[in-house]
Amino acid sequence: MKELFFSVLLVVKNEERYIRKLLEGVLQQEFPQHSYEILVVDGMSSDRTKDIIEDVSMKNPGRIRLFENPKETLPTGWNLAIQNAKGKYILRVDGHTMIPKGFLKGYYDLIQRKPNMDCVGGVIRTEGKGFWGTINAYVYSHPMGVGNSMFRITKSSSKWEGLVDTVPYGAYKREVFQKAGLFNENLRRSEDIEFHARVRNRGGKFYLSSDIASTYFARDSVKTFVQKSYADGKWGIIASRSTKGVMRFRQLAPLMAFLTGTGLGVGALFNDAFLIGLLSLVAIYLMMIGVSSLGVIKQHGFRAYFPTLMQFFLLHFSRGLGLVGGYFSKQYWKVKTGHEKWARITTDHIS
Repeated sequence: MKELFFSVLLVVKNEERYIRKLLEGVLQQEFPQHSYEILVVDGMSSDRTKDIIEDVSMKNPGRIRLFENPKETLPTGWNLAIQNAKGKYILRVDGHTMIPKGFLKGYYDLIQRKPNMDCVGGVIRTEGKGFWGTINAYVYSHPMGVGNSMFRITKSSSKWEGLVDTVPYGAYKREVFQKAGLFNENLRRSEDIEFHARVRNRGGKFYLSSDIASTYFARDSVKTFVQKSYADGKWGIIASRSTKGVMRFRQLAPLMAFLTGTGLGVGALFNDAFLIGLLSLVAIYLMMIGVSSLGVIKQHGFRAYFPTLMQFFLLHFSRGLGLVGGYFSKQYWKVKTGHEKWARITTDHIS
């Protein structure tokens, strides 16, 4: 293979705990070195992230290209990397990740089998560090937490693959960006699901295979878990303002539950029928998260059961609250203005 097949993009900020192992994993791939390049974009990290990147780069001359992202947000970082990428396929990997040595080989083999797919990806095995990290990882790997998100709930040992609505760490054909444009820089988060909706709206196809697997590290505290859930909800609904088809049922379910519960709660102040409905809904919900939390006992003991119950609730509540808060935010009403710009800026602009 003589061509530059993959451009591997890492957009990071304050990832000193993970960046060295991630870079080493990318550098040590069982794939011809001349067939992939590595581009790292640092979002003005305030910890040792940039120092670590530079140290790894010095030990591997000519292998890593480092860029600075003064705007600090993910979409600006991705766009900067894409506009400097030279590979036939553009593959993005997040900073909270570890990849095996056969990661790129798995992508290459899948692309050879499914050359008509616009973007391919694999499954994620979510792990956590510390007590709360392991609890959060369980929640993010369970259908009660993430619905039918196949890349999260499919195990790498199950040998599943097929068409899906999105993939993590996608390997995109270069032409995808020529057709759909770049990531919307008006968004601070959820830029990937908005971009994927644009690709789908233009007839693009996403393909997932459990033959490709990576490890994602969940947030390791209650506070960061809630902050992420709220932000995912808020920016998900904001992203839906600019592009049709961003929000799927699994992403809107917390909003529907939040509004239903709120409506029944208000109605219960005036009518006993609403109170009965509210209590019934709460009972069903508690039963569902109670059953869903049973699996954590086998993995981490009974002491993890009630914290898992709490995290399921916090995930749903904070995401539902974020969806409502996003609708009433100024960004929701402003984000549509100018979003067409990013649909027009394509890889044709790359020198």
